[in-house]
Amino acid sequence: MKKIVHLSDEWVEELNNVAQSHKGLKEATTEIKLLVEYRVVDEETFVWQINIDKGAIEIYVGNNHEADVWFETDRSVAVSLFEGAMNPLNAVIEGTMQIGGDPRKLIEASGMFEQLEDVFEAIRAVTVTNIQ
Repeated sequence: MKKIVHLSDEWVEELNNVAQSHKGLKEATTEIKLLVEYRVVDEETFVWQINIDKGAIEIYVGNNHEADVWFETDRSVAVSLFEGAMNPLNAVIEGTMQIGGDPRKLIEASGMFEQLEDVFEAIRAVTVTNIQ
């Protein structure tokens, strides 16, 4: 199977494809309206969003809409989070990832996180994270 580069347009497109076809995620988000933005700051900043609108999921590159909640970190932390080597809450507590917007909305949507983790797990095997 073809490998895709983490934090690339193609990677976000594949993440979107998996999310849109993930039945559990759709079911877990039928009552949720939430827009989450991720910013990975490196030489260039890579921004992508997850837009959840009552069961409809769309993941895309860019900041097309104003986020309810946003996260910002550097590439090494983003890779550790994606690979499961670091917990997002610990990254925020340790100060290696910033959070903004209204984090309370994440608590309201907490039931979807296990399903969202399944989406990330589905593309881990085809993702290359150690690009120099």
